[in-house]
Amino acid sequence: MSARSEGGSIPGGIEPPSLERRGQRREASPMRSAIAVILALCAVAASAPAAAPTGSEDCRGPAALTDFGSDGRIGAKWNGATKTIAYGRTGASGHFHAFIADVDGGNERRVAFAAWRDDRHQFPAAWHPGGEYLAMLVEKSEHERSSADAIPGYGAYTDYWLVSRDGLRAWKLYALPDGYDHAITHAAFSPDGTKFVWTERVRAPRLFDLNLFAGAYVFKIADFVATPEPHLANTRAIVPGGVEQGGEVEAIAADNKTIAFYSTYVTKNLFASRIYTMNVDSGEIRELTSESFAQAPNFTPDGKSIVYMTGAGADINFLQLQGADWWVMNVDGSDKRRLTFMNQRGHSQSVDRFRLAGSLSFISDTAFFGDVMTRSLGLVGKIVRVDCR
Repeated sequence: MSARSEGGSIPGGIEPPSLERRGQRREASPMRSAIAVILALCAVAASAPAAAPTGSEDCRGPAALTDFGSDGRIGAKWNGATKTIAYGRTGASGHFHAFIADVDGGNERRVAFAAWRDDRHQFPAAWHPGGEYLAMLVEKSEHERSSADAIPGYGAYTDYWLVSRDGLRAWKLYALPDGYDHAITHAAFSPDGTKFVWTERVRAPRLFDLNLFAGAYVFKIADFVATPEPHLANTRAIVPGGVEQGGEVEAIAADNKTIAFYSTYVTKNLFASRIYTMNVDSGEIRELTSESFAQAPNFTPDGKSIVYMTGAGADINFLQLQGADWWVMNVDGSDKRRLTFMNQRGHSQSVDRFRLAGSLSFISDTAFFGDVMTRSLGLVGKIVRVDCR
């Protein structure tokens, strides 16, 4: 039963102190007052907007998606020190060139160096944390076969270069061996800038082998030395499990020894790839996923979580390949949460067509720029900004 007062009904049947019954003024008990306070606080909490996440462990979906231009930009690399983003875009010749812009896409300028040919691919690979250098994928000036083999993501006939922000100085960090067997793809600096890791193909793709459908890959890690001229030293090759496999390394943690990667060394199937972390000093490997296929793992800046892409829970549209969305999990693989729903039919983030979440670059612990592939082959898509809710 609800009690009544001059102000109206009080939920829960709690009588206010002003209520008079049979000529007697009834005093409020401490218990009744406490209950009233609790109910009021609950009502306020229920009506208040949800607090923005402050750490990666608070990230939940659906995350907010915002397009970062629609002019073919792809390959987002954010640098927090300079608050700028690097990315690639094809020119009139069909070759990728690299650009730097502000966080809103303004003040765009091309990254170029006099020794690089305009009719060859150039693509950002990774920022040095301080922002003074950008590692680049640069197609060799002369090589066999066509430039199609050097498209970023395929990476044959390509070297790693390091270029200054103003493009006035550049140094070749790593010269890839000649031949179609060899290629380089993803790379990353450690958070303190002293390590550089990359993915290197050592055997050409085998189209009828699901394990090596994209080729056989190894991971490499080296010390980055800035003086007297920038160069790499003490390079080591890493082969998880010691067997031929497909896969890519995406990140190295702040401890300078834990890498995050995906691999086929257990499943022997590129379409069932799993995510792992590995201590490159001890060789200890931890498997983090087994659902569907999973790739592109990256440590959040606070080191507590890993954001990755997977086909888990992704609807498959008629006559199209399976897409993938971004998920987040703790670094030990627990508490997996879906962040985006681009491949869930009927969802507001979906256009009911193939969308493949790709590599990403963190703005903060709860926000990142990421690539979304709109075609199953090649490097065709767009950059989106993803903000956890």
